[in-house]
Amino acid sequence: MLSDDEFDLLKEDLQWMGSPMVIMNRKEAAYLAAVQDYLKGTPSMNDVDFDTLKKELMVEESKFAVQTDPKCYIDTGICKVTLQEDKFRSNLLYLPAGVILTIVWLGLGYEVIEPLIRLNPVFLTLLGTPFIYSGSKFITEELIFTNKFIAYGPCPNCQFENRVYFGDILGVEGFSTQAQAKCPNCKDTFTVQRNTLRASTLPKS
Repeated sequence: MLSDDEFDLLKEDLQWMGSPMVIMNRKEAAYLAAVQDYLKGTPSMNDVDFDTLKKELMVEESKFAVQTDPKCYIDTGICKVTLQEDKFRSNLLYLPAGVILTIVWLGLGYEVIEPLIRLNPVFLTLLGTPFIYSGSKFITEELIFTNKFIAYGPCPNCQFENRVYFGDILGVEGFSTQAQAKCPNCKDTFTVQRNTLRASTLPKS
């Protein structure tokens, strides 16, 4: 589509603009080639290999593997977008267990240690950090929020921000590999794959 001179000029302009998409590594080049071949109707990579490659790029936080803007396809009526892991809210799930264990530790400290050695509450809390951390992690991941994972991103149809929770809560089975959510804004239903975080609306009837 472009001559070598035009391509070099475009690349130089993008570099000056600070674009992170100018330089690609081997995986990113393979990913883009697979996408182009698929759009041309001549897939060069099977779905399993493509999903594995995309997941690796997402772990590496590659900009090429994250389609943060929804795209709709006229032929199928399906809209797609890539969600992201909500690490902030995922970490917040440890807070209830952490607060309770901190209170328990301070209570035990004042009952057992305080009569023997007078300690500053801050130092006492720091002393119990390993116990509080490991206990919070075990209670949260093994007893309350089993196999937890939170994803967030725009609705593939209306771009309204949604969140999807994968995993079980207090033994109640939830979404495992695929979640189905309903956007509160447009009321459209879409599915989310846990391994690739790809969200797509259902085919239009």
